[in-house]
Amino acid sequence: METLLNNKRISISVFILLIVLSLFVVAKFINEVKGSPYVGRGNQPANVISVDGKGDVTAVSDIASLTVNLTKDGTTAKEAQDLLNTSITKTLKYLKDQKIDDKDIKSEYGGLTPKYSYAQPICITYPCPTKDPVIIGYTATQSITIKVRVVDNASIIRTGLADLGITDISGPTFTIDNQDAFNDQARALAITDAKGKAQILAKELGVTLGKVVSFSESGNNPYPVMYDTKAMLGAGTSSSAVPPTLPKGENKITSNVSITYEIR
Repeated sequence: METLLNNKRISISVFILLIVLSLFVVAKFINEVKGSPYVGRGNQPANVISVDGKGDVTAVSDIASLTVNLTKDGTTAKEAQDLLNTSITKTLKYLKDQKIDDKDIKSEYGGLTPKYSYAQPICITYPCPTKDPVIIGYTATQSITIKVRVVDNASIIRTGLADLGITDISGPTFTIDNQDAFNDQARALAITDAKGKAQILAKELGVTLGKVVSFSESGNNPYPVMYDTKAMLGAGTSSSAVPPTLPKGENKITSNVSITYEIR
């Protein structure tokens, strides 16, 4: 009787084990089916055509940007920083007098670094003695980017900054403030160009265009013109001369699209 009960228990255990293994195999199969790249997708179109389109939009620059690099030296860190703070205060006051909003003045980077002397003693014996570098002062720097919304005033403001004693000024760089609107226009022209090509191609092939199965876009940003204050003023030229009105020029915004159509 006891042997019969043991055999019965073994049979039940084996049966339960088989059920667990079966459930495991079924679950794994379901997961593999769900992970298949073909599940949940309709039949992919076998016949397609791909066309490219291009759209160009030109826009006159409506923003001028200047970058000012302020640098002051001092025998101590405090002296260098105090001199820089004075220069920054004068610069910000001038910009405020020129009606430049605070939101259009941005501090890019700044720092305070030591200046070293690497002078070595005269060598009269061998081996030559060495001397560690000695701190002889500090340099404080601050970079400020200025956005000028009245672009014709860019040269006037740059000249005024030079009159303050600022010698490191980059710009103006002429750009477009709201470029997204022009990007949308260029894209619309590119899509129209691609559609026209697709319709002509479909007619020549004797097929009918179906739905769009893929779309991609690429484009290039306009390249602004850069001017350098030191190069523009030249050696020995007074910055108090009447500043010229710099040409803003035009920027070209380009959109390139690729569209694939199903054909029937």
